[in-house]
Amino acid sequence: MRIGIIGAGAVGTFFGARLARAGHEVTVLARGETLDRLRSAGLTVTWEGDEAPAPVTVPVHAVAAPADITAADGTPVDIVLLAVKATGETVDDRRRKIAALISGIPGDPVIVTTQNSVEAHRLVADAVGEDRTWPGVVRGYFIHTGPATVRFVPPLASLTFGRWEGVGSIADPRLVDFAETLTGVGIDGIVRDDVWCDIWEKAMFVTCFGALGAAADQPIGVLRTTLRSSLEGLISEAAATARAAGVPLAADAEARTLAFSDSQPAGATSSMQRDIAAGIAGELDSQLGAIMRVGDAAGVETPLLDLIDGLLRLHLDRN
Repeated sequence: MRIGIIGAGAVGTFFGARLARAGHEVTVLARGETLDRLRSAGLTVTWEGDEAPAPVTVPVHAVAAPADITAADGTPVDIVLLAVKATGETVDDRRRKIAALISGIPGDPVIVTTQNSVEAHRLVADAVGEDRTWPGVVRGYFIHTGPATVRFVPPLASLTFGRWEGVGSIADPRLVDFAETLTGVGIDGIVRDDVWCDIWEKAMFVTCFGALGAAADQPIGVLRTTLRSSLEGLISEAAATARAAGVPLAADAEARTLAFSDSQPAGATSSMQRDIAAGIAGELDSQLGAIMRVGDAAGVETPLLDLIDGLLRLHLDRN
C-alpha cells in the first residue's frame, strides 16, 4: 500500500516506521530539522520497559511540500494519515493550516484523521469533502523524544476509523484493506460504523484527563484517586454534550471511560498536559474548547469544563 503521512511527531513516526519496515511505500511530509533527520536516517522508534528491544530506524521517502506527497516513483498515494496536532488559537487558524496541508496533495487520496479533537475532522472535510475524510481515533502512548523519533510504551497501539457517514464502513473493502494493513504491522486496525461514538469516547478520556492533569499538574494516578470526583464530573459533562449533539453514546460510556482510566499506568500524562506544563497552549482550544463549543451550540451547560479551561488559560497567560 502507498501511504502518505503528514507529520513526523509521535504518531506519525510510530505508524510510519511500522508500515515502512513491513515493506509498504511510506512518504512523510516534514520540515526543518525533522526533514533533515528523515533524509539522513529515517524514522526511529524506541521502546519503554525492562525488556525493551533495541531501537529501530527505518528509512522513508521524505518530502517538504504537500504537492510532493507521492510514492518515490511519483505515483499518487492511496491514503494520507494526518498526524499533526490540531494546534492554533482559533478554529479559523486550524482550518487554514489543515487546508494548506491537504488541499494540494496529488490525486484524490483519502485523508485519515488522528487528531484529539471532536472538530478537527470537520475541518478536513471542509477542505477535501466528506467522501475523502475518514475520521479516526488513535490509542496508545507514543512520546515524541526528538526529530522523527518516538518512544513507545507497550502494549496498546490502535487506529479506529470509519467513513464520514459511518454506516457501511465495516463492509467497505477500502477500509477493510487499510485495517488489515495496519493489523499486519502490529497496529490494531479497527473499522466502526459508529466511529463518531469512538471519537467522543476518546475525547471523554484524553481531553478530560489531560485538562484536569494540566490544571493539577498531576498524572492520571492522582486524578483517578484524589481527584476522582472531578474527573468523573468532567467525563459526564463531555458525554452529555455528545448526546445532546446527536452522538448515540452507549449508556455505559462514562463507566467504561473511567474503567479505562483506572487501567492506565499511574504515571501517565497526556501530550496536551505536557505542552501546557511547558507553557504551550497547543491543543487546548482544539480539545477542550471544541467540546465547550459543541455544548454551547447544543444548549448544554459545562461548568467544570469551563472552569478548567479558564484556569488553564490564566496559567498560560501568567507564563
